[in-house]
Amino acid sequence: MHISSLASCIAISAAALGMPTQQSASVLSKPGFTAIQSGAYFVEFYGEPASPECDYEHEQFYKEASASGIDMYTRNTFKRLFNGVSINLPDTRHLERLESLSAVKRTWPMQMRSRSVAIPSTNVSPNLMFAHDHTGVSKVHSELGLGGKGIKVGVIDTGVDYMHPDLGGCWKTPGCPFQYGYDFVGDGYDSATTPHPVPDPDPRDTCDGHGTHVTGIIAAHGSRFSGVAPNVTLGVYRIFGCPGNGAGQSADDVILKAMEAAHADRMDVINMSFGGGSGWSEDPLSVAASRLVQDGIVMVASAGNDGSNGLYTSGSPGLGVGVINVASFENWMITSLSIDIVGSSANYSIVHSASGNNKIRFVFGTSTEVVAPIDSTGSVNGCAPYSQNYNGQVLLVRRGNCTFVDKAAYAQSAGAVGVMVYNNEPDLMSPTSVSPNVTIPLVVIKSDDGQSILNELKLGTVTLTATNRTVSTSNPAGGQISRFSSWGPDPELHQSPAIGAPGGNIFSTFPLDLGGYASLSGTSMASPYVAGMAALILQARSKDVSVDEVRRLLLESAHPKTDVNSTSLMSPLRQGSGLADIWDS
Repeated sequence: MHISSLASCIAISAAALGMPTQQSASVLSKPGFTAIQSGAYFVEFYGEPASPECDYEHEQFYKEASASGIDMYTRNTFKRLFNGVSINLPDTRHLERLESLSAVKRTWPMQMRSRSVAIPSTNVSPNLMFAHDHTGVSKVHSELGLGGKGIKVGVIDTGVDYMHPDLGGCWKTPGCPFQYGYDFVGDGYDSATTPHPVPDPDPRDTCDGHGTHVTGIIAAHGSRFSGVAPNVTLGVYRIFGCPGNGAGQSADDVILKAMEAAHADRMDVINMSFGGGSGWSEDPLSVAASRLVQDGIVMVASAGNDGSNGLYTSGSPGLGVGVINVASFENWMITSLSIDIVGSSANYSIVHSASGNNKIRFVFGTSTEVVAPIDSTGSVNGCAPYSQNYNGQVLLVRRGNCTFVDKAAYAQSAGAVGVMVYNNEPDLMSPTSVSPNVTIPLVVIKSDDGQSILNELKLGTVTLTATNRTVSTSNPAGGQISRFSSWGPDPELHQSPAIGAPGGNIFSTFPLDLGGYASLSGTSMASPYVAGMAALILQARSKDVSVDEVRRLLLESAHPKTDVNSTSLMSPLRQGSGLADIWDS
């Protein structure tokens, strides 16, 4: 038998209610649901974590495994938050034999979680300061002078570009907000394709941006906007590698190591803007999250972005006992990077989504012609090759019938320098056009704006410029639950989500190499909003308040919202206790 260890003992009837129903099992391949790392398992032991019996159970496990001839490789050992090990089992026929060992309580297949991506939403840049007016944050800042000073908040995510000036532009220097953190994976890590982490002490993210965006919502303190708790001390724990490495996934045992590190660093609040786990409160990450709550750490997690898949779509680790699982509400005012249109009869500005590839920005400093071509099949969708060249032009195509990558690739092959996709629904949405073969930018614009440009093209030439200029507009969906926000309950019929916060259309910090600022939507954005609120409560009470009390104050002061299509209150399975209000907390 071959056993080796890589880690030390403590490693750093719905339709009747008007609700959507669960779709077929094929959704398991979609974002928000986890994949399984073949041949890898968590093995959970009976004893409580951090108890005297842990050492004995671990020792007994290895003795019995050796005597039973089980060939396995130990990936990580856990005793702080979860009592067990993670292993590779080359011969899965040994699994039943392993489960019969006296120390083994149960085994779990190793789940792989995808980094959160932007999801269908208006995805323009809401004015976060305006959102603060609707959640009591502005009053807490101005009238109580609270900003989270003295509170430590951990962010388990893609890392952060701590050199961003709105985040301090520093790392572990005196007075710097970033005093804790670690990179558990390295740039090249992906649990499905390159599953061997290359950890290092520096969790800076210059290639993804999700964690930088999340951190800005919590703690930005710049000229454009302020985070919910701009004076907190931050810990950053990187669990995802750079985009382009497979599906961008991380294994649960890597995430558990990050949770243990945040625990060891004595964070007061931990934010986890990912989910889509098993959906059970007993899975390893949920168990670890519950343990963190028991140890006095406020745990906040995103509910998930799978609302279109119906009930029971909230996932772990947000389902851990005592974890605050957060739904997303739309913001009220949106401030977006603009496209300036010059036509024969009118000049005006329109808003656009984030670029489908955040490394290829939609920027045109000089006047660039817009055309609305017909592809070789006679369609305006841009899903087939073009019969003529469009050198140096931006193509306007309709959403539908093929992927955004396809639309960008066909446009690029015809010589185009960019693509605007007008939506086939009233709102905007966040496209994804990441491909090694696509080197031009693609954005989505509103359907009405697309039609306006088409009308101008009937009259003559249309040109555009796109710089870093912003425009502000009201969001007609402001204050409503985001369509993507996941439904509860959990599989054991416990309430989920717990509460809601602004998460639809958030303008926040982004890595400097990727433009500095970006608009993202998701419960990933709502979760750090509540994490920041928790920090404000802890500061106001000088940390002399229990985790349960923090949770109670947030939930009981939230404002339930009515359904947009009726005068009845929206189901708590969608909004939890309602929209968070820190002033009333």
